[in-house]
Amino acid sequence: MYLLAIFDARPQFRATLLAAMDQMVVHTRTEPGSLQYEVLTTIEDENRIMVFERYTDAAALQTHLDSAPLQALIAKFDQYLSAPPALIRMTRRDGFLREGLANAPGGHL
Repeated sequence: MYLLAIFDARPQFRATLLAAMDQMVVHTRTEPGSLQYEVLTTIEDENRIMVFERYTDAAALQTHLDSAPLQALIAKFDQYLSAPPALIRMTRRDGFLREGLANAPGGHL
């Protein structure tokens, strides 16, 4: 189960939102069934933030969505975001991940 969350941050809250997302990475790493959680910023628009998430199944995704840290962040979305987030749930059709591929600090492979 995959989720792509797209956020358009208000410019004055971009840094605050990114710091909160960094804390979500730390929290989500401890959740059972959480396989991948990457916070990405777009090159074209520095205020657009995307979170690419991968879970073992729909129940693991729901556990994440119901978690207290995420719910606390969601409560601040009206302040931090210029529009409601877009949430795109997906299932995998095909693809690959190169063996040994891991994220390096700073987001560079």
